[in-house]
Amino acid sequence: MKSPQVFFMFSTKDLVFLLPITICAFIIFFAINYFLKFGVIGLNRKNLSKLHIIILYAGLLIAVPEEIIFRGFVQTYFYSILDAPNSIILSSLFFGLAHVLNGAKGFRLTEWNWKLVTMTFMAGMFLGFSFYVTGSLVVPVVLHTLFIIVMKVFIKDTV
Repeated sequence: MKSPQVFFMFSTKDLVFLLPITICAFIIFFAINYFLKFGVIGLNRKNLSKLHIIILYAGLLIAVPEEIIFRGFVQTYFYSILDAPNSIILSSLFFGLAHVLNGAKGFRLTEWNWKLVTMTFMAGMFLGFSFYVTGSLVVPVVLHTLFIIVMKVFIKDTV
């Protein structure tokens, strides 16, 4: 069993990996947004003025705990019983479903936020893959933080 601090190691190869995975992820997310109409792409000036708060909120309060839970615990557990691709898919599914009530209009299945589930499932695939490749939680935390910042600053009228 790995010690917890191993998951927070960061090397230069992780940094080299971060740029292409980030570019690829954002291209795919903008393509998915085109079909799902998750939100209108444009500069959200109201949130831009609060960028420093969004960065702290996205990184410390959302990305770090979620990545510890979904990559550090859930995905790592699935590695012990499944192969890597299925571990990534299953942990991404749990990650997506954990967001089903964010922005939901009620408690009936039809009122849940299935668009957000789809987007977070796709994000989970990138986050899970980056954790698998690097073995570090630092890359998924940074990537997760970037996803939230882009959502808050560049997508208006999210549903």
